[in-house]
Amino acid sequence: MKIASKLLPIILNIFSLCILFVLFYKNATFLFSNAFDKFVYNSDYFINYTSGFIKRGLDGQLIYAVTVLTGFSPINILRTLYIIFFVALSGIVSNILYKSKISFFYLFSPFLFLFPFVYFPLYHISKDMEVLVISYLVLYLFINGKSKLLLNIAFSIGILAHESIFIFLFFPLLLIQLFYQGKGSIIQKFLNFGITFAPSIIVFLLIFLKFNGLSNNIQIIYDSWKPYSIYLQNVHFNSGLFDGRPRLISNVVKEPYNLIGLGLLLGINFLFVTAGGYVYAKKNFLVLLGMSLLQILPIIVLCVVASDFGRWFFLSNAILLFSMFLLQEKVPSVNFSWGNSHFIMRTYEMLSFPMVCILFVLGGMPYLGFNIYRYFYSNPFKIILDWL
Repeated sequence: MKIASKLLPIILNIFSLCILFVLFYKNATFLFSNAFDKFVYNSDYFINYTSGFIKRGLDGQLIYAVTVLTGFSPINILRTLYIIFFVALSGIVSNILYKSKISFFYLFSPFLFLFPFVYFPLYHISKDMEVLVISYLVLYLFINGKSKLLLNIAFSIGILAHESIFIFLFFPLLLIQLFYQGKGSIIQKFLNFGITFAPSIIVFLLIFLKFNGLSNNIQIIYDSWKPYSIYLQNVHFNSGLFDGRPRLISNVVKEPYNLIGLGLLLGINFLFVTAGGYVYAKKNFLVLLGMSLLQILPIIVLCVVASDFGRWFFLSNAILLFSMFLLQEKVPSVNFSWGNSHFIMRTYEMLSFPMVCILFVLGGMPYLGFNIYRYFYSNPFKIILDWL
């Protein structure tokens, strides 16, 4: 039994490395191919401020400014940005792998950093890589007590790029404030949290409540790109950004299998990330468990008002992993413990490692909606079989 428990992680790590190599080759080939030039329907990176200030337009405005100043192709600028974000995120993950005891196969599972490699040629992963790079920076600055000004600048830039960063960082930052930062009563810690992040909260509320565009903004943005790229005339913008209405998923209500799929994703992701939290960060497990439970709330809300399922889990899981890593040397300032005899602690003690291994092998996450094919699209065995 002991030999098997030692050999299994080695086998899974080698298997995961092979999968990553296959996906890296496919992604690099796609990124530098002509197919990438035509596959730019993802609107987020080409929304700019030529028709007025609009949420998620910061990146598009920067691309537009560089295009006007240099004459470079906006598609090539986007290609360069993707390379930068891939390299930056890979550097963060490599640092986590090097400085912690977290297994390679856990990091590069379908629930974590295998996810963007699987879906990049299909959906460009929207702004997920950028959001995660900035999320890591915000968590690093906050947990290590760095400049509040720099903290809010980084957070605000992330919100201007995509407001989801605030939604997914709110509960992790709040629990870190309550259990690790400073002294005093819970009320004092809540007040300190509000004061610390007041600038970022204001930016989020303004972006979320006020700066949706109007339908006539779309043509103005199209016209602004006309002199620079023929491909950008075919971009399909998210209508929810221009008419103020959420993009509801009617199938979630109408089709039972979508509700079943959402329930499975909630359960499987929660088990996978919290089992990993117990295996690799036992000292901070209760806080990580609390983060995972609270993150379910924004995920459910976003799954109801947006067409993405797996994306939201991926972002939440990655942010939990960042928190797990950055808190590894931190000691909670609040004394709390269930003790090893508690039912939940006994259950995780017995099942957490086999749970991580089994879910890695059987796991998979859809990017959009839910059906059986999409669920198994990112399954590790399917990736290898498709390649062979």
